[in-house]
Amino acid sequence: MNLKFATHEREPFFALAQKYIDNNQKVLDIGAGNGDFANFCNRDDFYLFDGNEKTVELLKHKYKNVYLGRLPKLPFENDLFDVIHCSHVVEHLEPNIFYDTLVEMNRCLKPDGYLIISAPLFWEGFYDDLSHIRPYPTAIYKNYLCNKQNKNRTRNCVSNEYSVEEEIYRFKELKHLNITHLYPRNFIGKLWLKITMILKNYAFKQYQKTGYTIVLKKGCI
Repeated sequence: MNLKFATHEREPFFALAQKYIDNNQKVLDIGAGNGDFANFCNRDDFYLFDGNEKTVELLKHKYKNVYLGRLPKLPFENDLFDVIHCSHVVEHLEPNIFYDTLVEMNRCLKPDGYLIISAPLFWEGFYDDLSHIRPYPTAIYKNYLCNKQNKNRTRNCVSNEYSVEEEIYRFKELKHLNITHLYPRNFIGKLWLKITMILKNYAFKQYQKTGYTIVLKKGCI
């Protein structure tokens, strides 16, 4: 496990996505928000797509290509983008909207292009955000974009042309692991509990997966 990904900050995952972007490529950032990803990459020519009218108006003061819209529809021509980046958006979508969004992203992405999606998995804080609909695991992209057969598939494959280039997980350290019930309440039990807690805090910290970034490459047709 790489501890630089044991964070809820987005910069390490922006850096992961940036590796797949060249200076002359057309890049679409879906759910651009305040333009954090474009700013991180020091690019003012990214295509920024967002559903918030106020955010879009602010972005237009700094960026050249800003579009207001609602998923799943993307107002772009076929095979336009070399890279499509989508960070912490899909968890806000109903399943049918998510599926149709995958269809649209596939339509707009060039062959040999990269689809880079970051999203949370289920953890104890997931539903603290009332706009979170459900977590979508990486298996969904493999099932619907890479044609990895799954008996539970209820919709047609979007594509079978994608391959997974990277699959990186975000982690959170577990702070409140209750293990006291595992030890007897005598002197030896208390001693072993103390040793275990010291090891946990300084040598054997425990983590849970709370999110991911997956990089998928679209093959040539």
